[in-house]
Amino acid sequence: MIFYFTGTGNSLYVAKKIQKVDGGELVNIGQALNENNFSYTIEKGEKVGIVFPVYYWGLPTIVSEFVKKLKLETSETPFIYTVITCGSFARNADNDLAKLLKSKNLELNSSYSVKMPSNYVMLYNTPNKEDTNLSLELADNQIEKLIEDVKNNKKGYFATHGPFTILGSFVYKTYGIFRKTKKFNVNEKCRSCGQCERICPSQAIHIKEGNPEWVKEKCSHCTACINRCPSKAIEYGNSTKKRGRYINPNVKFNNDLKK
Repeated sequence: MIFYFTGTGNSLYVAKKIQKVDGGELVNIGQALNENNFSYTIEKGEKVGIVFPVYYWGLPTIVSEFVKKLKLETSETPFIYTVITCGSFARNADNDLAKLLKSKNLELNSSYSVKMPSNYVMLYNTPNKEDTNLSLELADNQIEKLIEDVKNNKKGYFATHGPFTILGSFVYKTYGIFRKTKKFNVNEKCRSCGQCERICPSQAIHIKEGNPEWVKEKCSHCTACINRCPSKAIEYGNSTKKRGRYINPNVKFNNDLKK
């Protein structure tokens, strides 16, 4: 079984690549959290994967909330691995996940990181097509290697943590400060299609009289709404007006939380 959280497709891409080779059901963490689905039966010998992007050197709130409530029904302790997608380093994300799992008497047996194109358009521009293709090509090599390790139940923390990881807890605290929604706004390009409301894993967007409104003070900042808006109508303050948008080109979304 592979649990995944994705905003713009990178982690879903990795999860599907693993599933194609090693099998296992794909479970969308955002959808499962919103539908209160936390109990899963794990068959004997079945592995459990948790695939997600690193946020502010740690776990996305969606992932931490889900794992805290996760219940695995199994006759034996399953082999659990994680794959962390990132723009540079996994930082503390695997260690943070390991702590959560340990509190549930579960062990994180192995961790991997995969460097992929970044989508956090609120802070910096997205890569161009050439850089995106190169990054995904390099990512495929990493994914192929880790899939072989996962198939063989290889244990160990192989994620690239990067320098200054000791500052991770301090950096992660800023996530709570900067994941506010008040700067999100919609320009005249909005078609009132409602896609942003449908795909928001934090359920922070409601359509009122045809216009998106952010009804929660904070969200996960997964960037799904801003990057996947078909009209490019969503902005974050003034910082995103001249920046591109990013969706993993190898992933096809159905514009809901089921994919």
